[in-house]
Amino acid sequence: MGKLLQVRVIAWTVSESDVEKAFPSLWKLVWQDPQVIQKKGVLELTGAVFDAVRVGLIDADKAAALKDGAEKAEGIRLDIEKRLGEWKPGEADKLIYQLEDLLESLEEIASQF
Repeated sequence: MGKLLQVRVIAWTVSESDVEKAFPSLWKLVWQDPQVIQKKGVLELTGAVFDAVRVGLIDADKAAALKDGAEKAEGIRLDIEKRLGEWKPGEADKLIYQLEDLLESLEEIASQF
């Protein structure tokens, strides 16, 4: 990297409204007042679901139903960040597909609440 120009490897959500459309039940569950949250992308949703389950921000029965998937999703999210930090975007890309699939499973569970 130069003094003035840096190269970065990042992942970001292209359209936050697409996240809301893809995962409406999870979105409503963890972001009851979405105006408070600045960024509402896939990675942020993953972290919010994990936090809601971990610290009891949602009812215990809902947290229990989501717990295993939320923990796996958070692990994948952290792995994505690690791979990007190691400049391994190909590995991160593979993990992104796993994360999206897992969020779809969590959405299916949350839609039953």
